[in-house]
Amino acid sequence: MKIKHFVTILFLLTLVLSCDKLPSNGDLDGKWMLEHSYVRSTPDASFDVHTDRRAESISWNFQLDLLSIVSHAIHNGETTETVARFSVNGDRLDITKTYIHYRDRDVELTDPNTTCLEGVGIRGNADSYRIVSLSSGHLILCSDTDSLIFAKK
Repeated sequence: MKIKHFVTILFLLTLVLSCDKLPSNGDLDGKWMLEHSYVRSTPDASFDVHTDRRAESISWNFQLDLLSIVSHAIHNGETTETVARFSVNGDRLDITKTYIHYRDRDVELTDPNTTCLEGVGIRGNADSYRIVSLSSGHLILCSDTDSLIFAKK
């Protein structure tokens, strides 16, 4: 009987120690559906141009330091999926590098003036957001130009 307990404890300990890729972003981790976006029509305006994004099925999926953006339609000029590296520092979310995801490879977007990701809320090939609200069910991100509203799935 003691050997059974020892083996069970050893197995559980091995399992816990080998899981070094546990969620590390708190409520941010997981799948978020982009529901609404607001854009400033001028730099001094409030977020005054609204777009309902629910029918576009755009999801932002956060895990570790990787963001996967998926939609039903092509959104990066080539495919339906974009991957990005990100970091969270306090109330800041910084998308540092973006890549067009192909089945067999990823190609980095290097043009800071690209407009191909604007439909999913990213200006250029990198962007920074203030995390205005983050709970287990809702996320609001604001950049200098965009306000993005998500619901957790």
